[in-house]
Amino acid sequence: MSFDQLMPIFLSSKISTAPPKLPFKFTGGFGMSSKDEGVLMVAQGFYAMFAQAVLFPLLAKRFGCLKVYRMTVMLWPVLYFLVPYTVLLPPRYSVVGICVCLFWRTSAQALTFAPNNIMLANSAPSMLVLGAINGVAGSTASLCRAFGPTITGFMYSKGLGIGVSGLGWWVTGLVCVIGAVESLLMEEAKINDNGLNMVDEEQDVSDHTMIDPLSIDAAIVASIHPEDRSPGCLSNMLIPLHAGDQLAA
Repeated sequence: MSFDQLMPIFLSSKISTAPPKLPFKFTGGFGMSSKDEGVLMVAQGFYAMFAQAVLFPLLAKRFGCLKVYRMTVMLWPVLYFLVPYTVLLPPRYSVVGICVCLFWRTSAQALTFAPNNIMLANSAPSMLVLGAINGVAGSTASLCRAFGPTITGFMYSKGLGIGVSGLGWWVTGLVCVIGAVESLLMEEAKINDNGLNMVDEEQDVSDHTMIDPLSIDAAIVASIHPEDRSPGCLSNMLIPLHAGDQLAA
């Protein structure tokens, strides 16, 4: 989300005439028009479909979701560190540098979001809690979408004020470093042939939905008309039910 918010601003920022003071003190952007940015975004969108439908399945089949995820997460900080320096490229190479960063970002997004969702679903200890896990994950992602661009946009503005246009990018890169370290602690859940977590493959869903026989009796009694609630009538209706339970046991 932070990349999507910072990149259009970076592309449309005016070209700086001030000499850079490497390694960190420089400002400016590419001065691109909205039309040129739109062309780049369209190309990025077409490539995103290819990365999601072709690139990710091939790599996931070859290396597995966790390895693909780790490899890509490790490259996110490098991308955020290098993007601001593309403004220092010679004019004839600037478009090439922008395209490399955009396609790098699109590939990284396809190779992190998809395996993250797959591993999240596979890590559920039971199908009964899968909905709750996905709900918490979706709420957390929405929270990051709300605060991420706000914080990085604030850091980008502060960076421009002190002559360091890459500040917002590099702060986001530090957050990516934390995520890369966390990926090393992740373990991929083992899945059986039915697509369920093997930790609980011996558990039956019926164990979690057992109904108390007394509750059944109470429900039957409540549904009978008051005039028919004689002891003999009730016993004639409930005894076959209990006999059936004993035969089933």
